[in-house]
Amino acid sequence: MRVAMVTPEFLSWGGIGSYAVQLAKNLSPDHEVHVICLGKEGHAPRADNITLHTLGTAKDTFMYNNQFQISLWRSFAQLNDAYHFDLLHANHAQMADIMFKVLGEKVPSVTTVHSTIGSQRMGTREAALPLSKLENSERMTLLLLPLLKTLERVYMSRCNSLIYVSDFIREWCQDKLGASCPSRVIHNGIDTTMFSPKSVEECLERFPSLRGVDNIVLFSGRMIALKGIPTALKAATMVDPALKPTFVFAGNGNSEQWKAMASDLGLPPERCRFIGPVAYHQMPYLYPLASAFMLPSYSESFPLTLLESMACGTPVVASNVGGVPEMIEHGSTGLLVPPKDAETLAESLNTVLADHRLARSLCMRARDRVLEEFSAQVMAQRTAEVYKETVDGWH
Repeated sequence: MRVAMVTPEFLSWGGIGSYAVQLAKNLSPDHEVHVICLGKEGHAPRADNITLHTLGTAKDTFMYNNQFQISLWRSFAQLNDAYHFDLLHANHAQMADIMFKVLGEKVPSVTTVHSTIGSQRMGTREAALPLSKLENSERMTLLLLPLLKTLERVYMSRCNSLIYVSDFIREWCQDKLGASCPSRVIHNGIDTTMFSPKSVEECLERFPSLRGVDNIVLFSGRMIALKGIPTALKAATMVDPALKPTFVFAGNGNSEQWKAMASDLGLPPERCRFIGPVAYHQMPYLYPLASAFMLPSYSESFPLTLLESMACGTPVVASNVGGVPEMIEHGSTGLLVPPKDAETLAESLNTVLADHRLARSLCMRARDRVLEEFSAQVMAQRTAEVYKETVDGWH
């Protein structure tokens, strides 16, 4: 089967980019995968056994997605004439193939729903920050919300086969968007060989600035409000100073306002570090350096960063929102806390940092669960089944 996988992200930034590359790499040799994407600045991302078609340069701005939608619409016919695709695989909330949904599709399509405009907006709203304090993409989403929600409803109504990354997001789409086409929940999967426990020295070779830093509490993700960064910073002021924690924030986006917020809260730079974007291939060496990984988001569907941390043997503390409880069993494979509850987040971090026996137990059970249920191989096998059903049902 010849698959056109369309996504502006492909190891550029964000969970959808990570999802796309893991799926493409782990589909069986029966699938000839053509990834149609944007290239990173300076070079195009590469992966084995994949034909790559770049339609421009990836830039982490609000308008890049709209530009990719137009470029895909203009380029796809020529690519399809050359390769005769059996299936197009897109992702939402990007709606990369929305022009085909409106004007008519040439090949059968599958769409993986990672999140929705509404669920993202819900998380941003929970941050309760003024418009001026929001990251540009969140600000533009708010300003264009009526238009985006209308386009999303049209898009979802035209989909003929959907994959949801969690039960939570499927229920959301069916309840709030009226999605009714054939669908299946396939949880995200990761490369459990790439993301695995590693020696501290091996990791410090790649992150020498963290040498000598004890009890790292790591956050990884886009530096946007819905990820719960305000709650994380408040919690940082409450964690027992006797544990000597250092909070490390890694991810794309403008961190200046968060640095200012940390300073206003009395957190010195050496205790609250913002290290900026970390390349995907370097992340497996960052997680093992952390004594705890936190994800205090206000909205999530099925975050890959939690799976990656669990696979690397780092205990996780996360908000009990969206699809998170579908991967974490509280007290067994991680700790769940109420969203926006900085005090409980701090208490849970204290527990993980102080109780080494509990931390080891959480790590062992978490990695076992990822190996059993959330590997990229399992995800790809289940996705291939949807591909076949979609192509067979096309008429």
